[in-house]
Amino acid sequence: MLMNLINRYRIIIAIVLPVLILLTIRTCRTGSFKYDAKKWAESSFDGSNIISRTDIGKLSGDKLIVCLDDSYNKMNDRSTAEVHIPPDSVLNRKYITIIRDHKGPVLICSSDPALSARIWMVISQTGCTNLYIL
Repeated sequence: MLMNLINRYRIIIAIVLPVLILLTIRTCRTGSFKYDAKKWAESSFDGSNIISRTDIGKLSGDKLIVCLDDSYNKMNDRSTAEVHIPPDSVLNRKYITIIRDHKGPVLICSSDPALSARIWMVISQTGCTNLYIL
């Protein structure tokens, strides 16, 4: 009876069993995920991802300011570029490419600090580094 059942479903078993084994191996490995969530969120907990206007000069390299609304007053700094991104379009390929291709620090600003924090979280999950909340 059991052999008859196995013979009947052998193709399904031949497909599902290796997938289950590979899935089990992948989830049991510690380095299987792209980002370690604990390490990624660490800068949020210790506040190292937040920077004030007075500390912008301490950052090295050309800066890119990502404005989420019209509340930002442009700085008179030649090493600072600015791009306006609507919050609902932040994951648009065009904007992510601009942020990723920028070689220096990227500063996210908005009149709503909670919005800036949420957008920082979303952008940092795409793999962008050197990202700060202004």
